[in-house]
Amino acid sequence: MEAISNIAATLYCLNRPDEAEQHWVRAIKLRPSYLEAVEHLVSLLCSIQRNAAAVSAIEFIQRSLRIPRFDGHRDQASETASEADVASSTTLAESSPDSYVLDAESTDSPALHFSPVAEDSASPGFGSSGYRIPGSENGRMVLLIHAKGNMLYSLKDTERASEAFEEVVLISAGRRVQGAKSLIRRIQTVLAPRDPSSGRRLGSIQENLSTPLLLPPDKAKLTAQFVFAPTGGQLPGLQHMPEGAHKKSVVATTSNSLLSLAKIYQDAMSNGGQSPSLIRQPAGVGDILALYYLSLSLQESPSTANNVGILLAGVQQTAPIQFISVSDMGLASSVPGIVPGSGLSLALAYYQYGLTLDPKHVHLHTNLGSLLKDIGQLDMAISMYEQAVACDGSFDIALTNLANAVKDRGRIGDAIKYYRRAVVANPDFAEAVCGLSTALNSVCDWRGRGGVLLAGGRYDRWHVDEKGMLQDAKGQGQGGGLMKRVVEIVGRQLKESSSWGSGILHEQSILQLVSQLGDAGSGLTDAFLDLAAELRRWAGRPGEGYRVLRLVERSTVAAMRCWYQDKHIRGIPRAAYRRPRLPSALSVPSAPTVLPFHTFTCPLPAKDVRMISQRNGLRISFSTLRSPWIPTTVYEPPDPPSPHLNVGYISSDFNNHPLAHL
Repeated sequence: MEAISNIAATLYCLNRPDEAEQHWVRAIKLRPSYLEAVEHLVSLLCSIQRNAAAVSAIEFIQRSLRIPRFDGHRDQASETASEADVASSTTLAESSPDSYVLDAESTDSPALHFSPVAEDSASPGFGSSGYRIPGSENGRMVLLIHAKGNMLYSLKDTERASEAFEEVVLISAGRRVQGAKSLIRRIQTVLAPRDPSSGRRLGSIQENLSTPLLLPPDKAKLTAQFVFAPTGGQLPGLQHMPEGAHKKSVVATTSNSLLSLAKIYQDAMSNGGQSPSLIRQPAGVGDILALYYLSLSLQESPSTANNVGILLAGVQQTAPIQFISVSDMGLASSVPGIVPGSGLSLALAYYQYGLTLDPKHVHLHTNLGSLLKDIGQLDMAISMYEQAVACDGSFDIALTNLANAVKDRGRIGDAIKYYRRAVVANPDFAEAVCGLSTALNSVCDWRGRGGVLLAGGRYDRWHVDEKGMLQDAKGQGQGGGLMKRVVEIVGRQLKESSSWGSGILHEQSILQLVSQLGDAGSGLTDAFLDLAAELRRWAGRPGEGYRVLRLVERSTVAAMRCWYQDKHIRGIPRAAYRRPRLPSALSVPSAPTVLPFHTFTCPLPAKDVRMISQRNGLRISFSTLRSPWIPTTVYEPPDPPSPHLNVGYISSDFNNHPLAHL
């Protein structure tokens, strides 16, 4: 095998890659455990952009070497997403219109350097990876499968990519861990808050699993030491590898796989709840945080710190007092509006910690600015956005967030300048394009406004060109300019948002929802309605998530009416009606960038205007229903009006109103 592989390497050096590939393939088929040939072949295929073929080669090795008892080893019961972490799954999209940026390690590449190989079935740790290789070679299998995950992710196959990243984690963590879910539960259990005097765990195991584990950076960095205490904090699956640079590389690769796996789950959660393809997706923020903590403890990374900060910024719970250090309290107290131990306080700590690792990390500066803006510290936010732009003058999100912030300070001219820079950097960035349109409207600058030419010129016929001159678009037969781009963006956003909550109605969630609706009095409003059958008919249909949201809204109102009738008409004493809850896998629905009160400044069809208002209303309703202050029962109905009901309306949104400049 070595001779065949050496011939292949020689052919490759002679610039005869096709022949080299044939020889490496031959070596692999003759002896799949000869991983050196696999590594060379994968590097060759990656170098000529044949990632799919490289993935196939790695999967051939996995099939050939996998030990039967590890084939389909995951305990499916342990991999079922729990209903935990309800409150915090609303957080990732709460930053609109400012954008947060998730990170992955950009230095990761499938074209890796591998160490020499050896095989001996009697050697220590043979088969411990689940494959017929010595324990000393587990790292090489980790590197290969991680490379496979990277390639699948680049091919947009997130389902198989997540499986590959999970496989890497399971090899390194030891095959006693039955899947990512089992590892997450171990992390949450081992690191659960304990009484400082007795050492006993605070709260029940279920309570600890159902709420996010809130750790400051200094505690998170110790995760591996506690979770893998029997092996001295070392990854059990790598204990047979010799110490050195190669092992450090494998540990770093495992950390990157944890980061990538958590990021895939985080993206799926923020993009509309449970993805039908990610069958083992964690239930919420708590599970994802556990993966990030372990990743950070294996390799300190500003990207991981950034992603943890994004998650924690919206968590409503507070960390246990024993987890709050003096430095954490000092950091929180330095920023008005932040409570020590809160999710915001911890997010601030992770952003600051990440900046100590990389002071020029543009995502950290940007996200820290968004956190400060959200708590009303606008000047501090502007300063942080300016630092982000100083790090990367073409980063579209930082430029747009800076434009939003200075616009709120009344600096419209500066805002327009930053919006223009963002649009140049990324012409398709919706927030920048729509923000520029709104800012230009506010100062009556119509140059380049353009239009869309509705109904063949019956509407929006006259456009303004780049020179500020009127144009009859009917003669040209098409629209153009800034308005056309805005309308196209809105149309695309409305189409994409229609799939929100797709797949949320499966048998388990249907039965749970039916039970909650029964507690809310559904049997009283319509005793003959088969709710389960109706919900099954909704499954898979357009607007699935919105249907569920409206059902919860209306059932809440119906429950209040039933209570009102019990109390004031029937005279039946009733303690309370329970409030139905939204499925925990649903995340905050997105809304178009153009706000409802800006729609009349855009040439939008009436249907789109109505849908924009609807999407914003549903987003507000969802966020309210997920708020921690919402009680578990519906509000007790008031007494009948005596003699009439007073209704009032107050608006304070003058700064962002499209007519504020008038």
